[in-house]
Formats: sequence, structure tokens, C-alpha cells
Amino acid sequence: MKQDTCNMLMDLDREFAALTQKEGVEGWVKYFAEDGVMAPAKGDVIKGKKAIREAMAPSFGAPGYSLLWEPEYAEASVDGSLGYTYGRYLRTSLDEEGNVISGSGRYNSIWKRQEDGSYRIILDIGN
Repeated sequence: MKQDTCNMLMDLDREFAALTQKEGVEGWVKYFAEDGVMAPAKGDVIKGKKAIREAMAPSFGAPGYSLLWEPEYAEASVDGSLGYTYGRYLRTSLDEEGNVISGSGRYNSIWKRQEDGSYRIILDIGN
């Protein structure tokens, strides 16, 4: 069961990346729990799905903005109630002159099984 949960979390993280690429901020927030938390490399911790949407909307709405990632590993608790994924990300955007600016790093997402059986992110950290 544990390995099945780990495999499912890897697939879910890839699905999360694909939907975010396709739908932008709405794809991003879909995978967060209502009380999920985002801890960016810079700035304050962002708590709650509504606040995460508000914080991320300007980035996703900016010309040339892209956020791509690929999970490298997943682990889950024995009972499958909690798990995490981590991997690498690449973020690109355009500066005021239209030049591409890119940044890369690592991320870690902690997933929690919800009452309906789905998994949602309760904490996302990027560096």
C-alpha cells in the first residue's frame, strides 16, 4: 500500500504541474487544501487557498511567466494519510525590456489525504 501511495503522489504531482502549465493560477490552487500553506523562498508565509490565489495571480498573469517542475521522489506514511514529494522547478518571466529572466531551485510539497479520499497540498516550500 505504501509504495502504491508513493507512486500515486508522483503521478499527482506531475498532474499538478501539467494543469498549472495549462490553467495558470487556477491549476495551481486546485491542488491546495483549503487551509494549505505556501512558504516561498522570499516573503511571508501564505495561508489558505484564497490568499495563495491572490498572491500567485500577479505572477501567473505576467507576460512570459512560466512555472515548470518535475518531482524526483515521493514518500508516504504507512497508513497513507500523509506524504511528500520533492523535485526541481524552473520559473521564467520577462523583465521590463522583454528579456527572459529565469530562476530554478528545489521544492517540497506535503500532501494530506482529505475526507473525500483525495490528496491536497497542506504545505508547499520552494527555495
